[in-house]
Amino acid sequence: MPAPSLLHLTAPFAPLAEERAVALLAATHGLAVDQIDRLETERDDTFRVRTGAGRYVAKFAHPLDDAAVLSDQLAVLKALAREHPELPVQRVLPARDGAPLTTVDDGTGRPRLLRVLSYLEGEPLGSAARSLTEMHALGALHARLAVAIATIGDTAHPTLQGAPTPWNLLALEQYGPLAGGLADTTLRREVARVVDRVQDAVLSRARALPALLAHNDLHGDNVLVRSEPFTVTGVLDFGDMTRTPRAADLAVAASYARGRVGEAGEPWAAARAYVSGYERTAPLTDDERALLPELVLLRLAQRAILNTAIAAANPAATPYASRNLSAIARDLRELGASIPSTIGAPA
Repeated sequence: MPAPSLLHLTAPFAPLAEERAVALLAATHGLAVDQIDRLETERDDTFRVRTGAGRYVAKFAHPLDDAAVLSDQLAVLKALAREHPELPVQRVLPARDGAPLTTVDDGTGRPRLLRVLSYLEGEPLGSAARSLTEMHALGALHARLAVAIATIGDTAHPTLQGAPTPWNLLALEQYGPLAGGLADTTLRREVARVVDRVQDAVLSRARALPALLAHNDLHGDNVLVRSEPFTVTGVLDFGDMTRTPRAADLAVAASYARGRVGEAGEPWAAARAYVSGYERTAPLTDDERALLPELVLLRLAQRAILNTAIAAANPAATPYASRNLSAIARDLRELGASIPSTIGAPA
């Protein structure tokens, strides 16, 4: 299945009114909602709901979202709850008829796919500066989660494919041509350098690695933590889950590490700490370690390209999509000034 176009990803839709969401949740899941709050997203209607029985997250998918892709996400969450209950991921609340995914009418005649998940407590990882030790701990958890997701994907019948998405790091042919849309000349030039290097020396080697089912979006807004003592309390948003080499999935997460620890210290120290934690559970090959630096930079370039394109295609999404462009430019500049030949344990 080809990846959705940006038009598909950003196609506008009528937001679901809170009153309608409350009525639908009562009808489908028997939830008596005491309070409902809209959560900011770029693609769907997501609500935090409070009931007498507890709190939940209700996600009403974009009208163009694929039921098969959402079903894969829910299948992984259910398998993680069953086989790895120690991992901090959301639980699926089935509807009254037992279905994990329900089709509802949004009130305008358009069908929407509804899923309800447990609400996890914690503060976003990105809400405060984190230490290298905490980056190491998060990398270790990521490895455990990555191994579990990959195993679930490969042992399912049929195997799970996740989303065909332009957010797959190695789908460079889909997002690379959009780099010209970057308004900032310096950022556009740096992104072009990264894209050219990856095309020339990295892409074919990365694509030769096994493609495994992966979370593919483990960043600061998708990780909840407790600070004292530091504990990861939630890994959220499996919406970009896809098949990709584990080095690409790791690079996606490691690309955010610099921003999590602030600007002090050696620019690559945070990514090194993250990868070191990951390798406690899942040691990498020498080739994967050698690919990581350029893949980390490619993720930063990908974010700059796609966030800019999303903002241009859908003005309503501009504040959300553009909020991190200055930080991306900073990280590309600082990390790109001293690119290591490898990240990870010594060969």
